[in-house]
Amino acid sequence: MTESTITAAELTAAGRAALIAGDTVTARLRFREALEIDPHHVDALLGMAAAVRPYRDKREYLLRALDVEPDNSEARATLAQVEARLAAGELLAPTGVQVRDREEPAVAREAPLAPVEPATETLVCYRHPQRETGLRCISCGRPICPECARATPVGQICPECARERTPVNYQVGPAQLLVAGVVALVYALIVTLAAGVVIGWAGFFGFIVAFLLGPMTGNALSRLVDWATGRKRGRMLMIVVSVAYACGSLPYIGFVILIGGFPLALLFYSIIVVTTALAWLR
Repeated sequence: MTESTITAAELTAAGRAALIAGDTVTARLRFREALEIDPHHVDALLGMAAAVRPYRDKREYLLRALDVEPDNSEARATLAQVEARLAAGELLAPTGVQVRDREEPAVAREAPLAPVEPATETLVCYRHPQRETGLRCISCGRPICPECARATPVGQICPECARERTPVNYQVGPAQLLVAGVVALVYALIVTLAAGVVIGWAGFFGFIVAFLLGPMTGNALSRLVDWATGRKRGRMLMIVVSVAYACGSLPYIGFVILIGGFPLALLFYSIIVVTTALAWLR
């Protein structure tokens, strides 16, 4: 089965299998992939509610499931349990999750607390085996060193769990970066030529024309990148778009310089375009 044909239901089934096996990291990853395909997939939302440890996160996924299916008895029963834990002042569910069959009334019952390792046990970071540590990720329970730890309001988490918590639109892959770069490059080649002609024709008023055209062109670039990447965001995307646009505008600017022109207004225009686009893509 190829990645392009896999469905949300199949990813959800894989997530439940991982959850039953005790691999909550893989389970959360599969459920998130299912929700990227279908944000309203109730089984994936219930699976995420069972796989995450913070009770506030559980409540969020359960409420989303009830928005889709208000009469879902499993979501309502589990939400009542979660609300009771939060009212009691508990923040995190115990480590370990039990997953029951769909015929049973509730979706997730917290398992007993995992045995505490002896104090004399030496833990090593799962990403840096040569480093001893006393920290554990509050989400997956794996040992992490201070360099790998990512601070959250309720404790330290590992880089993988932190990446899973990143909003979907900020999870930018190489494919989206490549598409954004190509779009910005081609766009710059076209609009720089057109703007150069208009600004050159305006003469003394070239800076005024650049000031008026720049924001509109930058906004159009951000919308085009949004359409091409599925509304992705992030620092790396902003860097790629700005560099690609600069590369696309250089040929015409260099041509103007070569023929003895002074493209100051065109440079001013390009700066406005890039800063406007980055403001929208932030």
